[in-house]
Amino acid sequence: MRLGLPLSAVTAMCLALAACGDDDPAPHGTPSGTGGEGGEGGQGADGGEGGQGADGGEGGQGGQGGATAETRADGEPCTTNDECLGGLCLTEELFGWAAGYCSGLCDPDLMPCEGGSECLNQGSYSLCLKTCEAADDCGGAGQACFDVTGEGALMCIGGCDADDQCQGACNDDLGYCVASGEVCDNGEDDDADGLQDCEERDCAPGACATSIAAACTGATDVSEGGTFSGTTEGGTNLFASLCETLGGTYAAGVGTNERVFQFVAPAKGIVQMAARATEGDFDWYVRTDCDDAATLRGCLPAFVADDAPVELPVEEGDTYFLFIEGTEDAEAAYALDVSFAAQVCGDGALVGTEECDDGNTVDDDMCTNACEVNTEVACAAAVPITAEATEGDASEGTQGFTGSCGGAGGEIVYRYTPAASGEVTITATPVGAADVVLHARTDCADRDSELACADDPFDAEVAESITVTVTEAAPIDIFVDSYDSGSSGAFTLTITPAE
Repeated sequence: MRLGLPLSAVTAMCLALAACGDDDPAPHGTPSGTGGEGGEGGQGADGGEGGQGADGGEGGQGGQGGATAETRADGEPCTTNDECLGGLCLTEELFGWAAGYCSGLCDPDLMPCEGGSECLNQGSYSLCLKTCEAADDCGGAGQACFDVTGEGALMCIGGCDADDQCQGACNDDLGYCVASGEVCDNGEDDDADGLQDCEERDCAPGACATSIAAACTGATDVSEGGTFSGTTEGGTNLFASLCETLGGTYAAGVGTNERVFQFVAPAKGIVQMAARATEGDFDWYVRTDCDDAATLRGCLPAFVADDAPVELPVEEGDTYFLFIEGTEDAEAAYALDVSFAAQVCGDGALVGTEECDDGNTVDDDMCTNACEVNTEVACAAAVPITAEATEGDASEGTQGFTGSCGGAGGEIVYRYTPAASGEVTITATPVGAADVVLHARTDCADRDSELACADDPFDAEVAESITVTVTEAAPIDIFVDSYDSGSSGAFTLTITPAE
């Protein structure tokens, strides 16, 4: 669904409202004036025929910008601003929301929304959107109940999910109305969404269904693992993906040839995948259903030699499809490495969701017979720090502790007893391709006792540091953790007084 609003639409909205620079804008929900009642007719004279009643007075002019009998609440359909209680209609022409969507500009403190709506910050402006608990609470065409902020704030978001909801057509890839739909065989991006022809969801179920089904059926099976080399030259030109990154959205594989691979898990475990460029460059992405772009798991650029592989947990029968796409109309040569490790508790190998696996049958040691960490025993076995610098390898530890900022992979627990009170800086520096997460607690077994947690979300192979206040002779527990099980590795841990 489309959440952001284009600058041109915002400008038009501001021009249509008095709320962008007006000295006296009508606040959200201000009621309009009501016309005055007409006067009563005059009374007839005594004994005579009653006089004709006077004409009723003309009703007063309605107030500007407020509620009339026709005004509609947030989320209801509209075509013009004056139809809406909030004074703003998010029209299909400007915003792509089918049948329009009543809203209003707002400020959580100065100009709050009406009851049943929340103020959504869009950067330079904020909008009132109808709140919801389920899709049935959103009555408008193409609307969905969506966690807009990622913090559980469910709101009705406009858009479309069928062509007949729109004056033009529904763009299935972006979920909003466009002036004209995609032509599926002309090699052009007709609906301006970055994709074209069979790459579009608009075309995949219809005109392109047969060729896409054949390509999916003919995908190279990589379930047994190994290295698969080749080139995108001569591949199909049926797929592409809209890929989300921290910097925005980009389209991978538009108008270029691709190779398609299929992995089917033989058992519960972990599959690792890494696609490296041997000539040229490419993008690659992973879906759970070959012909359904909505099942996209993620997009990646071509890997280099030191990049850690993608690691995905699987149950028996789980299927992944991998697409390697050339870039900028150029072909690329690739080498795809695939490996699988079964998760078997008691085999001595830490795999998948296992917190530990010591290969024995003793249930009351650090690792239980269910391959779960015995927290009390693990904390009692914390490694004492006796030097300023300590070397370790998180892949040799347990996988049963996490910090508030992450740490789903392997960890080693250290116990540090300060010689003096004050602040200390703790730094974990990865060696090689390890992705370190660093956290500390005053009580090893109590997550609520956490002092600090550090994990750089942008740079995987960077040193992590925390500065905490300690008390002489009062030990703290330090966890040198890992982002996930595939990124556990060697590190150096240092502790120094803060300056």
